[in-house]
Amino acid sequence: MHRHDARLKLLELLVWSVLVLIAELPVIALIGLMMVLMHVVAGTKLATLYRPLGFWLIMAIAMVTMGGLSDVGPQLKLGTKTLPVGKNGLIAGVLRSVRLLILLLAAELLAATTDPWDLAAAIRKIFFFLPVRWRGGLATAISLTLAFIPMILDEAATVRDAALCRGLRRRSRKWTGRTGVFRRVAEHIYGGVFRRALVLSLPVASATLRRADFCAEALLSRCYVDNPASVKSKLTLSDLLLALILIALPLVLTLLGK
Repeated sequence: MHRHDARLKLLELLVWSVLVLIAELPVIALIGLMMVLMHVVAGTKLATLYRPLGFWLIMAIAMVTMGGLSDVGPQLKLGTKTLPVGKNGLIAGVLRSVRLLILLLAAELLAATTDPWDLAAAIRKIFFFLPVRWRGGLATAISLTLAFIPMILDEAATVRDAALCRGLRRRSRKWTGRTGVFRRVAEHIYGGVFRRALVLSLPVASATLRRADFCAEALLSRCYVDNPASVKSKLTLSDLLLALILIALPLVLTLLGK
């Protein structure tokens, strides 16, 4: 995958994304299995997937919960108790979260196996029909975004660890009495969640903007132009065979299902 042509990677990502959103469960399961196998083959480390999958877990719980609460069909039963959530809505929420997980794995596969410079060259060749300034700016923006995401995540982890070492989770007051439960809940929400978000977001935003300034100054000092010398990439027979293997099977199954 690291040697695979970046243009075909973008095509594969596009096809996988469309099929995951429109196909039935067998095709979704097949693409998900392909994503796991390709990450194993590419040697992706679990540490690089921890942060995006942690965010996905929050989104997945929200999708499943909202799907169950919005369903007016048969309610879910646990023994003799009936929960205020619909069974079909929960299944639909789980399916949506699985689709999101597979899309994240596909995007992470592209990011883990593609150098930003190769991706920029591929985008310039794909959008050859656009003016040079347009496709040059688009390629630079996408490649820099791909390169900046891991840096921002590492910066956020550093800021979080530093804040926790300085007692971010420590509560300043304890409430007692009859209304203590409600006050503790309010303190946890307004003094805990919001405070942590504020303490973490401001340093991360400042560091990100500072890093962006350094990058802009580096581009200017190197006389950046919209159409620099692109990486030479040629399609080989192995690239075409790999693309055919990765696209053909889920696409054929989707067409047969339709």
